[in-house]
Amino acid sequence: LACAPALAPALAQTPASKAPRTLPMPATAAVPATPQASQPGQKPAEATPAERAAYDKAFQATLEKPSDPETLARFADLAVKVGDIEGAISALERLLLIDANQPEVKLELGVLYYRLGSKEAALTYLEGARSSPEASPQVRDRAEEFLKAARR
Repeated sequence: LACAPALAPALAQTPASKAPRTLPMPATAAVPATPQASQPGQKPAEATPAERAAYDKAFQATLEKPSDPETLARFADLAVKVGDIEGAISALERLLLIDANQPEVKLELGVLYYRLGSKEAALTYLEGARSSPEASPQVRDRAEEFLKAARR
């Protein structure tokens, strides 16, 4: 699985001020380099025992801290590595519940839904990532690339 460079690091969160914040993204960013590297229904490589153990530990952490952005981002990253695309989607959708204004998270979700073959969900998230005023040019470009592939 070709992965993109890490996206946005966590910034200081100030809930009292309701200031915009950037939620942490998975360290490897689940988004493959190209749509061709992420075909619908594609099976991931077998997880190593160390990856599986880290995934299990991260899953337990999500049960203990179900609304902690860093915990959710770590779990999403590990879930992709072990092939639990649905688990990664669940964690990323929870990140959007915490802060819906996250184009990087929407891009990740669009790609993961694309990998599952859920075209409509993929298109919705990819459009959201591309059209977000906060999206970086790289996020917009990658969303556009996956949108073209998903519309074929």
